[in-house]
Amino acid sequence: MHISDHTEIPAPATSYCCPETGALLKTIANPNPAMRTRQEHVIELPELCPASGNPGPGSFLRICYRSHGQFLEVFSLDAYVRAFIGHPVVRDVEMLTQVVARDGMRALGHKVKVHGCFVLPALNQTVRTVVIARP
Repeated sequence: MHISDHTEIPAPATSYCCPETGALLKTIANPNPAMRTRQEHVIELPELCPASGNPGPGSFLRICYRSHGQFLEVFSLDAYVRAFIGHPVVRDVEMLTQVVARDGMRALGHKVKVHGCFVLPALNQTVRTVVIARP
């Protein structure tokens, strides 16, 4: 019996389009969906606001979910987050966390929890936001 390795022959990805940016958030098939798997993506954030320079170094998003049948595809996740750089609508860290949770939930079709940690050097503050999105 031959079992294909999804890292060599990727399964076709499905896509969700973010309404605010038009960026695609792709998912890939879980090669072993019967195995209970929790996934966590930790994304170091770039400077998203050219005017304020926020968020600062050390800022990140952590996206957590149980893989029922899909995983968020890491390359599209990187491009998806970068699409928020200088965005005219998604301008605050709380809204960014909410939008990422909503889009992750819509792409995967089930509950997603997103933790945002945003360093704001000019204000000498760190803001932490947690959002749980459910279908």
